[in-house]
Amino acid sequence: MWGTLQNLWDRVKPFDCATQSCTGFHDLNQLPAEISQSVSDSYPPNHNYSVVDDRLLPSRKLGTRVAHFRKYYPRQLTSLLDLSCSKGFFVFDAARESTCERALGIDLCDKTLATCRQLKQHFEHSERVSIEKLSLAELACQIDAFGGTFETALLVNTYQYLFFGSPIAPALSRDHCEIFRQIRRVCHGRVIFHNRVTLNRVQKHIRETADGAEWGRFYTPEAIRSAASEFFRVTELPVWGGHPVWLLDAL
Repeated sequence: MWGTLQNLWDRVKPFDCATQSCTGFHDLNQLPAEISQSVSDSYPPNHNYSVVDDRLLPSRKLGTRVAHFRKYYPRQLTSLLDLSCSKGFFVFDAARESTCERALGIDLCDKTLATCRQLKQHFEHSERVSIEKLSLAELACQIDAFGGTFETALLVNTYQYLFFGSPIAPALSRDHCEIFRQIRRVCHGRVIFHNRVTLNRVQKHIRETADGAEWGRFYTPEAIRSAASEFFRVTELPVWGGHPVWLLDAL
């Protein structure tokens, strides 16, 4: 009940996106128009933001997410890994913190990676930011090249693709334990996990594939949580945004 009420309040409460803006940019007016258009109005909509003067101004959906997940960062953030960075807001937002020495975003979408790299050229803390086209498995094999494991990692609306695959990448593994073993190889602190954990909630195109039908019976909250608990202490928080929020603290 509390989780439902909290979700409703998050949707209707007054919200000032400016308080969640990401500062530290310069000459954003020199960005190509197609970049500004892409970050403000493209898929996925919950990663949309506007380029305004010297900052990135999140949409209400993104700003609400940023405010919610920030609560679970360490008091002094030293490093952050976004395991599916999309348009990069969380990476830049972390890198502007004075205590954050490095922020890495990985993704497999060439378009959004190119956007992030253009924004990096206008970011005053660009030396702290890395944007890479890597899968989780590829990153795990070369984590030392990025300064070693990360203190904080975001795994947001991504787990279904690690298990089932996506149009641009095959599944990492159909073994939940193997997926969390790889995650543990890149994060020594806390993973903020916010994902669809039942087959009926994953994207329709996944449910309707033969693989979805075959492997869906193994895609349950119990199976996922059990595997995670082999590598992390799992703290379940109230459902938020329609999906579970788990804090995974490395063992």
